[in-house]
Amino acid sequence: MPFALTYPLLSIHLLGEKINASVWQGVWKMATQGFSYTAFLIFICAVFMPIAFALLVILLRLAQMVKAKPRNLLISLGYIKPWVMFDVYLVALGVTMFKVKEYATLELDIYLIAFIFTALLTTLLFIKINPAEVWNDFYPQSKAVNDITKAEDLRYCHYCQYSFLNPLTDNKGKEICPRCYSQIDIPSAIKLQRTWALLLAGIIMLFPANLLPISVIYVNGAPSADTLMSGVLSFIDMGSYFIAFVVFTASIFVPVSKVLIILYLLICVHFKLKHSIRWQMRLLHVVHFVGRWSMLDLFVLALMMSLVTRGQIIDFSVGTAALYFGAAVFLTMIAAEQFDSRLIWEIYDRQHKTHNTH
Repeated sequence: MPFALTYPLLSIHLLGEKINASVWQGVWKMATQGFSYTAFLIFICAVFMPIAFALLVILLRLAQMVKAKPRNLLISLGYIKPWVMFDVYLVALGVTMFKVKEYATLELDIYLIAFIFTALLTTLLFIKINPAEVWNDFYPQSKAVNDITKAEDLRYCHYCQYSFLNPLTDNKGKEICPRCYSQIDIPSAIKLQRTWALLLAGIIMLFPANLLPISVIYVNGAPSADTLMSGVLSFIDMGSYFIAFVVFTASIFVPVSKVLIILYLLICVHFKLKHSIRWQMRLLHVVHFVGRWSMLDLFVLALMMSLVTRGQIIDFSVGTAALYFGAAVFLTMIAAEQFDSRLIWEIYDRQHKTHNTH
């Protein structure tokens, strides 16, 4: 991971000078050239969260060896896992290669192998580590629960998936899970308010993200600004149809479709629409899976910042749309996490009971 994050992954020869690009260098250059908020969003997903995830796995193993009860580490695991985006960054490297070919000769550095291996190993960690199973390893299910025959006597925590009989109470008198201490039975209205607030904020951010320029290239002092859509069209003009498809999918199709799917699910909940539960749950799973891939464009911007910044003759700058786009990605990802799938199942259960009664 140190080699993958700090050492050069790509190099170009521009105006007789070799310029290197690394993950950290792209974030640092963006931050020092007046785009600190956008750089912070990239830093969270490409540097901080991957390191935190790796350290978390090591600490959990140490806790297992000394037979400790790492409640806070397990809670952190659930929050950190969706934000580790090495696989997205790997695709961003490929897009950047095609983008810089028109300006200079491109070379791949040996440390790119380290990044590819880190991305693959992180993906394997994702597959191997199931937060629900890790919770059960450290905090096994109570034997008393297994002897209960009446389901109505049981309580259930939807965060750590723990079944129990008697909840604890916090200092505000609210019932909490005895295993992870998260609040149970949060009113549906509160969950919907959170989802609506985050989604509407994300929708607002998408307008300037798509209308304003996301990048500006200066050639001999003449600026050439690109919006999200014009960037896709430039790849089509270059004949890079597959890259254009990847960028269009990650930058335009995924953010818009994610918003439309969450809107559809919220409308189903509010108006008690009785549609196929299988179809609705598949849509929700799709939203959770594809949401993170929208960060692709910001990762490409960070790499371009470190590669193409050479003063008067050729220069690359981040556009004003980048921050709005990053905010929209973050807000819609959190909105999807806040949406409670039980609200859909309640409609299905009512429909099923009504059907059985008739």
